[in-house]
Amino acid sequence: MKRLFTICMLLLVTGVVHAQNRPDFYLKGQLLDSASKRPMAFASVLVLNKNKGIASSADGKFEIPVSIGDSIKISSVGYADYTFLVTSEMRVSGYVKTIEMTEEALALDDFRIYQMSDNFYLRRKVLDTLDPPVKGVNVLGMPVIGPPSKFVPQESGDVTLLSIPIFQEISKNPKQARIIRKMEEAETFQTQRQKEREKYFNKKLVKRVTRIDDRVIDEFMEFCNFLDGEILGRSELDITKKILIKYQAFLRR
Repeated sequence: MKRLFTICMLLLVTGVVHAQNRPDFYLKGQLLDSASKRPMAFASVLVLNKNKGIASSADGKFEIPVSIGDSIKISSVGYADYTFLVTSEMRVSGYVKTIEMTEEALALDDFRIYQMSDNFYLRRKVLDTLDPPVKGVNVLGMPVIGPPSKFVPQESGDVTLLSIPIFQEISKNPKQARIIRKMEEAETFQTQRQKEREKYFNKKLVKRVTRIDDRVIDEFMEFCNFLDGEILGRSELDITKKILIKYQAFLRR
C-alpha cells in the first residue's frame, strides 16, 4: 500500500512538472523601428524566466512558445530593451500588437583620437620571402634540382610553399611521400573545415550584427578567434551573442 502511494505521488509530481514546462500557447508579434517603421530583423526575443529565446525573421516577425506570466525581453544592438509580461488577454488573441523599438545611443569608453595612416588597422607584419642560404640547397638542407626557389612564410609562421624540384626528389622516398600525402590530406581537411565554419561565422553575419567598417572587419574576425566547437552547429542567436561580446572587447582593446 505504501509503495502504491509513493508511485502515485511520483506520477502526480511528474505530471505537474510537465504541465509547468509545457507552453500554454504561441505568442506572435512583429518588431518595427519606431522612427522609420521598418521591420527589425534578427532582434533577440527572450523568455527571461525560462532562459529560452529566438531571433525575429527578416520581416521583423516572431513566434515563440510561452505561458501566462512569462517575462519577455526584446533587444537589439543600438535599441532600448523592451520588456513585458505575458497576460491572459494575449492568450485569447494569440499575438502581441506590433512593437516599436526605440533607438538608444551606446555608451562607449572614453578614447583619444590620434592622426594615423590610412592602413593603421592592418596590424600585421610585412612578410618577406626567404632565399635559400646556400646555392643549390634549400632551407631544409635538401639539394635543389633546377633553378633556386623562394619560400613565402604564411601568417601562421609555417613555410608551406616548396619548389616542384624538391617535391620530385622527396617523392622518390616512400617515407617522405607518405609525409607529403598526409600534408595534402591535412590541407584538404583544413579547407573543408574553413568552408564549414563560414556557414556559421562569416562577414555577412558580422556586418549585420555590428555594422563594422569594411576596413577592420578582417582584423575583428581574427580577433574573435572562435574555436570550432563554439560555432559549428550553433544557432544564429548564440553566435550573435558571442559576436557582440567580442565586439565590445574589440572596441575597448
